[in-house]
Amino acid sequence: MTRRTFSTAVHGLRPRSLAAAPLPASHTQRQARRSLQVRAASSDEQPEPKVTPGKKGKRKGKETPEVVKLDDFNPYSIGRKSRAIFDDVWQQFTKLSSPTRSFNMEQLGSAGDRSEFETPQAAFTTVLVAGATGRVGRVLVRKLLLRGYTVKALVRKREGMEAATGFPSTVTVVNGDVGDYEACKAACEGVDKIVYCASARTTMTGDLKRVNEDGPEMLAVAYHDTLNAKARRRKQISSRAKKEVVKFTREDRLDEWQVQEVKKGEDNMSKVRSKYRAKQSRRDEATVTINKQQNLVFEGTLYSMRGSAEAGSPLRMRFDESLKGCEGLLVRAKTDGQPYILTLTTSENKTYTARISAPADRFANNRVPFNAFRPAEAGDPPLEPVLVDRIGVRFEARNRTLQPVLTNLGSSSVLGDLDSNKLDFRFEMEYIKALPGGEETDFVMVSCAGAPLWDRDSEAAAVRDKRVGPLRRGEAALRKTGLGYTIIRPGPLLEEPGGYKALVFDQGERITQGISCADVADVCLKALHDPLARNKTFEVCYEYTPEAGLAMYELVAHLPDKANNYLGPALATLEKNT
Repeated sequence: MTRRTFSTAVHGLRPRSLAAAPLPASHTQRQARRSLQVRAASSDEQPEPKVTPGKKGKRKGKETPEVVKLDDFNPYSIGRKSRAIFDDVWQQFTKLSSPTRSFNMEQLGSAGDRSEFETPQAAFTTVLVAGATGRVGRVLVRKLLLRGYTVKALVRKREGMEAATGFPSTVTVVNGDVGDYEACKAACEGVDKIVYCASARTTMTGDLKRVNEDGPEMLAVAYHDTLNAKARRRKQISSRAKKEVVKFTREDRLDEWQVQEVKKGEDNMSKVRSKYRAKQSRRDEATVTINKQQNLVFEGTLYSMRGSAEAGSPLRMRFDESLKGCEGLLVRAKTDGQPYILTLTTSENKTYTARISAPADRFANNRVPFNAFRPAEAGDPPLEPVLVDRIGVRFEARNRTLQPVLTNLGSSSVLGDLDSNKLDFRFEMEYIKALPGGEETDFVMVSCAGAPLWDRDSEAAAVRDKRVGPLRRGEAALRKTGLGYTIIRPGPLLEEPGGYKALVFDQGERITQGISCADVADVCLKALHDPLARNKTFEVCYEYTPEAGLAMYELVAHLPDKANNYLGPALATLEKNT
């Protein structure tokens, strides 16, 4: 029979042949402790040694109980387990009385979970907030700082400076008024984008005109001048500068601009009226001159009922530039109060037209986006600005009544009545410039939604329109500056937390509900870098059920979500250059 022995180096047991040998007490104690440590580290798969039944009681009485040492515990793993257990208990407890829940911070390490506060362009963008002490402005300033923007605040010298003391030290505060050009120019130094949240604090006419009407244009002009001065120092041209298309200070412009055609009208008249009309149509005339102010004057007289006259020139821009990358034209002109038509002809001999209406007896800028041009022939493709090689101005005689002629048929005064039916026109133009394009907006303006179309006769609507009127004129002035703009018209502002209700984005002055200041500030923030927000005007309010009779309109609601950009899909269906 084979005899099995086990080494003490493995299991801490002595050979059987030495079991009866006496050992010193100190050696026995050391051996017991050593046996305990080795046994604890041994594998469970090792076979247990055979013990003689007669000696079982003796060996059991000599065994030393297992001692657990402090080194056997890992405090890090125990802490994680305890936190996980406590978190689970706390989560179950909070579900009973609150919608909130706790999170394990070790599981929130991915960048996607912090995307709400991460904007890649923020580190390189300086934003000027006009009206930073207002209800929307103060929320917007903190949102910008959380995302890493450099913020400048334009506040009033008296009332605003007291509220500006609550701004963080990282905000550069500029005291001044939006009606002061020098203050606006100082505030625009080093600025990349502007958010205009200022509003008049009273309903006095002077205050409304200074803040709501003149303020946006003043700040935009100062911003333009700052960018142009910065570009000149670098011997460059600002990317936001308008391109010169036509300016009549050059002597050769008169030779280029000529009367192209004078068309006679065609009417279904009787033979008698056609006879007199044919005589008068021979006298239709139009001329083109350049006056002492170096402006083009296009004038003439039309006797035909539906006659027209047009003057034009080949498109020759400076530095051999083209209209590629531009979004529209800016025409500075003065008219006699009648509508005129701007014509563009491409190299493919396709003509596109757009109406312009300048005020009488004073010069004004007319912004004509390229998407406003319509083809003269049905079926032609949309206008491609890069193909334009000719530009012109056309006047068309309006249809007028023939009652004076009909009542005097057969009399000798028919010819005189036809003479009184002549139509004079005069169009004076200073220049035409091209508006540069871009990907992002430059100027965000917080305006105000007007009263709904079906509630214009109420007393509340009249009070509201007194404030909205100057804002609409301020919006129009901003569009004509050539900057990329985003005009936001919120409903009545509410002092409540944002991000809890769906928002409705609409065009057409049909909204009736209010919106929180925090939601308006968030829309301003997201519009800074969203390409779909450039050159758009829209209303925004909380989701609501349309009034009776308006169900045919589709109002798309979008819920503010921290994980994605809700503004892009909301604005994708809205019309541009509005």
